[in-house]
Amino acid sequence: MRYGPQQLATIHARMVRGDIAGALADIDAAVTAEPGNAAAWHLAGVVRRKAGDPEAAVRAFDTAIACGLANAEIENSRGLSLQDLGRTDEALAAFERAREHDPAYVPASVNQARLLAELGRLDEASAMLEALVAANPGSSLARNALAATMRDMGEPERAVAVYRETLARDPANSVATVRLGQALRDAGEPGAALEHYRHAAGRMGASPEFAESMAGALVDNGRADEARALLERLTAGSPAYFAGHRALARLTREYGVGDDPWRSYRSIAGQWPGEPSIWLDWLAQLVSFRDYDDVRQVAADARAAVGERAEFALYQAIADGELGNTAEAEARFAALEDAMGETGPYLTARARVALRRGEPAQAESLATRATAIDRADVFGWAYLGLAWRLQDDPREFWLHDYAVQARQVPLPHLEDPDALAELVETLRGLHRAQHHPPDQSLRNGTQTQGALFARKEHSIRLLRDAVLARQEEYARDLPQDEAHPFYARNTGKLRFTGSWSVRLHGEGFHISHLHQAGWISSALHLVVPPACAEDIEHAGKLVLGAPPAELGLDLPPRRVIEPVAGALVLFPSSMWHGTVPFRGGAERLTVAFDSVPA
Repeated sequence: MRYGPQQLATIHARMVRGDIAGALADIDAAVTAEPGNAAAWHLAGVVRRKAGDPEAAVRAFDTAIACGLANAEIENSRGLSLQDLGRTDEALAAFERAREHDPAYVPASVNQARLLAELGRLDEASAMLEALVAANPGSSLARNALAATMRDMGEPERAVAVYRETLARDPANSVATVRLGQALRDAGEPGAALEHYRHAAGRMGASPEFAESMAGALVDNGRADEARALLERLTAGSPAYFAGHRALARLTREYGVGDDPWRSYRSIAGQWPGEPSIWLDWLAQLVSFRDYDDVRQVAADARAAVGERAEFALYQAIADGELGNTAEAEARFAALEDAMGETGPYLTARARVALRRGEPAQAESLATRATAIDRADVFGWAYLGLAWRLQDDPREFWLHDYAVQARQVPLPHLEDPDALAELVETLRGLHRAQHHPPDQSLRNGTQTQGALFARKEHSIRLLRDAVLARQEEYARDLPQDEAHPFYARNTGKLRFTGSWSVRLHGEGFHISHLHQAGWISSALHLVVPPACAEDIEHAGKLVLGAPPAELGLDLPPRRVIEPVAGALVLFPSSMWHGTVPFRGGAERLTVAFDSVPA
């Protein structure tokens, strides 16, 4: 059998239908039969990336290039897989080569700009996309990428305008249809988002991303049961769309609709037990929800169905460690050293277990390797700091100077009781969930959805401007030290990577945790519960430097901060932080955000 354009198109169609395993088998047969077929190798890379194996995808693209394929499309495909692997410099170079092959090939320019945005180079990305849209006014791809970058910049109203312009030129554009509703939600217009989705449902109802986004709008509008029904139809009708399964699991756990958050995963794993990507996505969600007993069982089921894979063993090792089976966890980690020893997640997970086992020297070695791979690895530095503390190493205080790096400052406009009351009432109206998010640090409380600082309410806009000014002042006052992992990243300019509100009640608290996506983290106290006779020491206070209780290290905090209504606390994202439970059933309302250098 020869593998020409028609045969390769058939394989591609199989992949698009969601039969990834079948497409993999077919394309592997093609490149085995015709090892010099460059087009087949290109498709092999596309299918392997779709199957969640970007490393194999890069090898396939390299083979296609070695077989003589030299065009913008292959370099663009290669760049996307390199980006998946975190090899961002190589990805940017691949996109640049694609543009050199064909300056008019819009996807390469779009992907390069979106990667720049992902790397925090938002001004570069925005300028590049503005120019691309000007040169290609009919390109919905370029216009949608510009709108997406505006959302990244925290400007959802501008994004809404650009998506509307796309739809004015291209009314059937599915990406703009989906993302317009998302941008409206970002902008604090859930009613408009739901109306938009209902209007488009007739022509977009079969789109999995549309259904997922509409479910989010239903939740925003207090229609959690309708959202659940929609997500159940989505997961049954589009089982390969993993985001739908993730959304259903979160809705079930956070809003109390349904009793088994993993039912849809069990169903697709039963239907396609040999598909590794199903198991890997399920395991990732189980770990994020901290359902470690289920992680062990699902990892064992995955190995029985698919065979041994390093990723399955890693998840089992993580679960063993979190369940206190540290000897078994370390044995599994040790067996994975050759396969995963150069990856940050493996090194930090193993360092965590080393701390649990009372082996700070081993934890130091592992965390040092992790921070050498990625100088911005928040968990790597946090575990390294704990290892130094356990060994009485003064570098603990070089890393985290609690007097200098943690600062509590008032927000002047919140000294006005009316301004504070307006903000508090606005935030209370945004807390709709019944339970805390399963993958977040709070207990006995709720957290708002979406980017809080992207909303358009007057009180939130004032707050955004006030905290931006305060955190830039904080950054300007930090010491200058190019050898220090925190200080060296300081550019003086910042952008938000996340913002939200937390509302705690009756014995609510935050477990000690970190913010992996941040450089600076925060806690703005707005409603502080009164003291109660039953309170324990430091009840309701923010504690810094105390490790997570589950590590069993029994170390006290390095600094305790008394919350003050209207005052903002700023500190490095790599600094352990949490709160002490309070009694009495009163409310505690806060806003928090993460920022990174712009």
